[in-house]
Amino acid sequence: MADLSRFAVNQMTTRSFTLRQAVEAYARHGIGGIGVWTQYLEDMTGAEAARLIRDAGLFVPCLCTTAWVNLRDPSALAAALDENRRRIDLAAEIGAACLVVVPGGLATGEKDLPAARARVGDALRALLPQAEAAGIKLGLEPLHPMYAAERSCLSTFAQCLALVEELGPGSGLVPDLYHCWWDPDFPAGLRQAGPDKILTFHLCDWLTPTRDVYQDRGMVGDGVIDIAFYRGLLDEIGFDGPFEIEIFSKLDWWLRDPEEVTRISVARCAPFVGPRIAQAAGL
Repeated sequence: MADLSRFAVNQMTTRSFTLRQAVEAYARHGIGGIGVWTQYLEDMTGAEAARLIRDAGLFVPCLCTTAWVNLRDPSALAAALDENRRRIDLAAEIGAACLVVVPGGLATGEKDLPAARARVGDALRALLPQAEAAGIKLGLEPLHPMYAAERSCLSTFAQCLALVEELGPGSGLVPDLYHCWWDPDFPAGLRQAGPDKILTFHLCDWLTPTRDVYQDRGMVGDGVIDIAFYRGLLDEIGFDGPFEIEIFSKLDWWLRDPEEVTRISVARCAPFVGPRIAQAAGL
């Protein structure tokens, strides 16, 4: 039987499951963890969610995501920072290791991408003291450049790594193959980051052709990404952290029975999520 102790399913992969249904299904399939999204916590308290997850024996690699902080209006930005402080506390309450940062792209009517990125840095510096006090890391996830205008102005692994190095140990990286596989500097960036800065590693695939630029991620093994290469690289640098499958798929996987999606996720990811090779050999 495959060792799935490092493996988590991000809830968005089985979007139609409630949190309770997801927890029960993942545990039933022997999955180690669950990546939680804030909208699935609206009908229960953080304490109730934490107990549900803990009783099922699951770990929580992340809570997704921050509220956008790409705002130029001071009062709107203040409200967004307050919401993110609430989400930091919620992440701590449910036992998540990090809060995934998706900061937004350009503000309405804006064309100054460097200014947007500077505001994101300022916002993260403002949030960092509370995150550190709560024991929650801010997990910077580079998003594919096609998202830069709307969803995240943090487009490359190198940008996120530089910001993490500036922010210090209260932050880290959440690499996602869908967003980073194309980047020729991504492998070198992983080596530069080392294992301690990588908080959780997202698995999925890039389909050819891609039918929807936002919500047509491929199931592991169905696309063009050399996932085995990245697993080997992570072993090489000594990464022992969690792997998550995260699939946005309005044309395929979201239309299927989430139980089936869970089963196939396990089968496809099992070859890539076991113990590190050196660790398994006792080296």
